[in-house]
Amino acid sequence: MHAIISDFSKITPQAFGHHLDRRVPDLLGTVETSKAYRSVFAAEAEPSYITAVVKQVLLEVFSYGPHVTEATFIAIGRYPKQEVKFMEKLALHDVAEANHGEMALVDAIQLGLDEHWARERLITPESFAMGAAVRLIATQLGPFAYLGYMYPFAALTPILTQRLQKVLAAKQFPGHAARFVDYHAVADIGHAASLRKLIEEIVEKYPEANTEIDYAFNIFTCVYPLPIWATCVTRAREELGGQAA
Repeated sequence: MHAIISDFSKITPQAFGHHLDRRVPDLLGTVETSKAYRSVFAAEAEPSYITAVVKQVLLEVFSYGPHVTEATFIAIGRYPKQEVKFMEKLALHDVAEANHGEMALVDAIQLGLDEHWARERLITPESFAMGAAVRLIATQLGPFAYLGYMYPFAALTPILTQRLQKVLAAKQFPGHAARFVDYHAVADIGHAASLRKLIEEIVEKYPEANTEIDYAFNIFTCVYPLPIWATCVTRAREELGGQAA
């Protein structure tokens, strides 16, 4: 665990970027010790269990995805209006992510999920909490704070999806239902790198932004990914046990 920084006014934009980089492995370490992670990546995990968990995770992505997209556009809309270049770059990034919830739903349907039920149901409290957190970050903190959830989101995803690819290949997971996983194992590497560069540029011009970006990072780790994964594991086990998911 790296040292906690209490006064960001004394560090350079580059040092702040490195601080965020060090926080991602810390978060990953927490994920790796969780019951949900270990149950999926265990060598003895049954293919049916892996499939059931992935289906539930894809459903959650479909559920919280629109909230992340909308919150991010709200935050970008609050940028100082002279920062058109920042707004354009970050808006294009968000546009590229906008349909990923639908991408996840397509794969989940391939795994047996009922589309009508997925679209009509009330989302889980865990996805509701995640959606509420990103919306409050976008509206109640400074306009740059949202980078505190978007960066760890983008940085963690390719690591986890690359690892999951190996598990799916070993467990005879249907390839036609792995589009979401395969895409994010590659695409988010570039997304994370571009966000990291933009964060340094923003905090160099707006030094006060780094405190809120780090604070938003803290908030985000309270709602993602572990609470969502825990409920996915529970529902997958219920499904396999013959109970209603």
